[in-house]
Amino acid sequence: MFRIALCDDVPVYMEKLESYIEEWACQRRVCVNIEKFLSGEEVLFEIENSGDFSAVFMDIELSGMDGMEIVRRIREQNRRVSVVFVTQYAQYCMQAIQDYPVQFIEKPVSAQMVSDALDHIADEQKSFFETFTFSFDRKIFMIGLADVLYFVSEKRMIRVCMEDGRELFLYRKLDALEEELSDCNNHFLRIHQSYLVNDRQVELVCPYGVTMSNGEELPISRKRKEAVEAFYYNRMGKW
Repeated sequence: MFRIALCDDVPVYMEKLESYIEEWACQRRVCVNIEKFLSGEEVLFEIENSGDFSAVFMDIELSGMDGMEIVRRIREQNRRVSVVFVTQYAQYCMQAIQDYPVQFIEKPVSAQMVSDALDHIADEQKSFFETFTFSFDRKIFMIGLADVLYFVSEKRMIRVCMEDGRELFLYRKLDALEEELSDCNNHFLRIHQSYLVNDRQVELVCPYGVTMSNGEELPISRKRKEAVEAFYYNRMGKW
C-alpha cells in the first residue's frame, strides 16, 4: 500500500495527477491511497494526526509556506518519505539540491512523467527494508542499509557510520565492499578512495565535498569529482 499526498493550490492540477497515479497503480497492480491538499500546512497537520505518507507530490509555489519549507519539515520527521516536486519554475531546482533526494516533474505533467516518478518511488521504498549482514569480533551484525550514512576505510578495517550515531566495524577492503553492495537497492557512491556514502543520506553536494544528514562533511577527491557531479546531475535531472 502506497499512501500518497498531493499538494497543489490549483485543484485541477491535482485531479490530473491523481488520474495518472491511479492509471499507474492499475498497470502495476499496486494498491494506493491518495489524499489531496490545497496547502502544505494541511499536509503537515494530516501527518501529525494520522502518520506518514510513503510519497508526497508537492507544488513549490503555494499560499502560506512554500513547498520547499514543507518538505524540509517533513524530512525532519521522516527522511524516508519519497518527494516529487511538481513545478513550472526550473530555477528552484538548484536550490532543492539541499533537500536531496527528490525528483522533479514539470507542469503540465504527463502520464509518462508520473509513471517514471512512481517507478522510482517504488524502488526507493524497497530500499528502506534492505539489510546487510557481516561478522566482526565473533559477532554477527544485521543492519538496515538505509540507516547507513557511509563506510570509511581505516587501515585494515572499515568503519560503518550509522544514522543513529553508532559506529560498527568489519574487516574488508573498500573496493570489495563497493562491489558487494553494487546490486543492492540502496545505492552507495564512492566519493573518495576512503569513503563510500549512502546517496540517500546526502544533504548537500559541493564541488569539493558532501554534507551528510547528520551535518558531517566528507571530502570528494579530485579524481572522483567529475563522476560524483555527473551522478547527482543525472539523478536530479537537467537544470
